[in-house]
Amino acid sequence: MFYPLGGCNFSMTRLQRAATIAFVLHLVAGAAMAVVLRQGLETNPDLQNRLSFLVNHRALWTLSWLTWTAAAIAILYFYMVFASTHHTGNLVVFLTAAAIAPDLAAQAIEIGVLPDLTQHADWFMLLHRTAVLMSGYVANGLYSFSALILAWSTRQAYPVWVWLSGVAVGCFGFMLSAAALVNSTAGMFWSNVVLVPSILFWLAGVALREARS
Repeated sequence: MFYPLGGCNFSMTRLQRAATIAFVLHLVAGAAMAVVLRQGLETNPDLQNRLSFLVNHRALWTLSWLTWTAAAIAILYFYMVFASTHHTGNLVVFLTAAAIAPDLAAQAIEIGVLPDLTQHADWFMLLHRTAVLMSGYVANGLYSFSALILAWSTRQAYPVWVWLSGVAVGCFGFMLSAAALVNSTAGMFWSNVVLVPSILFWLAGVALREARS
C-alpha cells in the first residue's frame, strides 16, 4: 500500500482523525436523539403530540436527522480507514457502504415525507414503520456486523476495554435491529441507551491509542 506522507504513520494519524470526527458527530447525534428526535418518535406515546411536534418544529426535526446523516457518513469513513490501517480486508467497507443506502433513504423519509403526512395518521405510521425497518433493522444490522468484525479482528492491537467496546457496539446493535424488527419501543430505547455510549467509548479508545503510538 502506498502512503504518500511517510508510510504507516500517515495512516495511523488518519485513523486518529477519522475516529475523532466520528466521535464528535455521534456525540452530537446522540444528543439530538435524546433531546429532539425522541419527541417525534415512538418514545413519545402521544401520537397527536408527535404529529404536532413535527409540524411546529420541522426545521429542528430536519437538522437533528441530518446529524445522524453526518454520523453515518463518518462511521463509513472510520471503518474504511480502520480496515485500511489494520489490513482487515474490504468486507466491512462493502457491508457499511451497503448500509448507507437504506439508512439515508429512511432518514429522507423522516425528513422529507413524514412532516407532510401529519394529517394522515395511517400513512404517517406506515411510512415511519418502513423507515424504522430500513434504518433500525437493515442498516443497523450491517453496521453492527462490521463493528464486530473490526473489533474482534484487531483485539490484539488495543487494550481490552477498547476492543470490548467495539464488540459491545456489534452486540447492542444487533439488539437494536431485533427490537426494530419486532417493533418493540422499549427494546429500541434501551438498546440505544447502551449502544451510543459503546460507540463513543470505542471511537475514543481508538483515537487515544493512536495518539499515544
